[in-house]
Amino acid sequence: MDKVKNSGDAAGKVMLKTLPHAKDLKWPMLWWIAMEKIYRTLPWKKTAWTCAAFPIEMMWIYDIFPDHPENMATVAAARKQSQRLIEHAESMGFSRDLCSYCKTNIGAYDTKIKKTLGGISKPDIVVCTNAICDTHWKWFQIMADKMNVPFFMFDIPKWVSGTDEKTLEGNIDYVVDQFYDLMAFIEKHTGKKMNEKRLHKVLARSMELSNLWREIFECRKSVPSPYSGAETSASFFPLVVLPGVQVGINFFKKILADIKNLTAKGEGTMPRGNEKYRVMWEGIPFWYRMRFMYDLAQSGVVIAFEPYTYSFAPEKKKCFTMEETLRDVAKLIMDTPYAYNLERRIENFEKWIDEYKLDGVILHENMSCRPSSAGMVDLAGAIMRDKGIPVLILQCDMNDPRAYSEGQIKTRVEGFIEFMEANKK
Repeated sequence: MDKVKNSGDAAGKVMLKTLPHAKDLKWPMLWWIAMEKIYRTLPWKKTAWTCAAFPIEMMWIYDIFPDHPENMATVAAARKQSQRLIEHAESMGFSRDLCSYCKTNIGAYDTKIKKTLGGISKPDIVVCTNAICDTHWKWFQIMADKMNVPFFMFDIPKWVSGTDEKTLEGNIDYVVDQFYDLMAFIEKHTGKKMNEKRLHKVLARSMELSNLWREIFECRKSVPSPYSGAETSASFFPLVVLPGVQVGINFFKKILADIKNLTAKGEGTMPRGNEKYRVMWEGIPFWYRMRFMYDLAQSGVVIAFEPYTYSFAPEKKKCFTMEETLRDVAKLIMDTPYAYNLERRIENFEKWIDEYKLDGVILHENMSCRPSSAGMVDLAGAIMRDKGIPVLILQCDMNDPRAYSEGQIKTRVEGFIEFMEANKK
């Protein structure tokens, strides 16, 4: 029997199905926590801080444990700790306007909060990129200086409008050169050397993990939707810190089998007949208020697609030489949805609207994430003009509860649903 999750407290509330193996997410998480303890205990093991868009596979190739400040910030928010950590960082002089992930991380490290509440320990090295976030490099540099550990940053060119093939190849050359700089940096500060055999093994697993997630998303095109954004927001964890590791692959295989079983029976994540509106959620979720997605279900709204979790599984190819591998990874780092120019975003969004049979789009204009929020008004205008469906823009924050106004958001969501209903008629 599929388990169900009550999205409300009173009787009569819509019950969302939970896949039988959803509970198995605990195994990748427990494995990751156990590995950190091992790597911090054994003197010949090393640890690093990494960030979104950094090729974390490089850390597993070098047998370096990748801790992840952003991931731990989401844990702090889910455990209702982020606001006090953010306010602690602000008391240290950091601006109210600064990224809430950054301030959560600074507050967590400074207060030495427990790992289970979103805490994070000092690493041996700090590595990051500026691929999707203009805060990463300064945030990580400040923390590396504070902890007195070596710091390395990839400078990633943007794939802007009008980028021709010659410019693109030159940008790839530029990033590949930095890969060799990273190898020298790692050898200097950890004593570890590149193992090409291990590189291909890790990247093969990473490709398998991405392919499984992409297949899961293909299944989500089914009506009714077998898997909602409420589930994917948690279950994409292996893509964040475990690409190249078998434990994540094992979990995704079980989830995919559950989804296929559900769709074969013509069933979805909502009880039969309850799915009224299929929407896209664009942006990072409200980690402190994940109940928002379950509240949507009370009006028959299911989040059938979200570019955020999809973007962690780019289409990868099998490479046979070191140079070919580095060039492919370099291109993938630049070719990320959050770095797309407006024209490419509009093109992709409209394609997804058709493929997933969407009735509306919710755009999270995230106060902490300028790259993902830039151009949202133009994006919304293009969608409404070209596809004829309503778009709701919510101005909130991914990790700072102070930016969330319950009454205001409820009123705006109700209006959005009324627009979808009228549009269907």
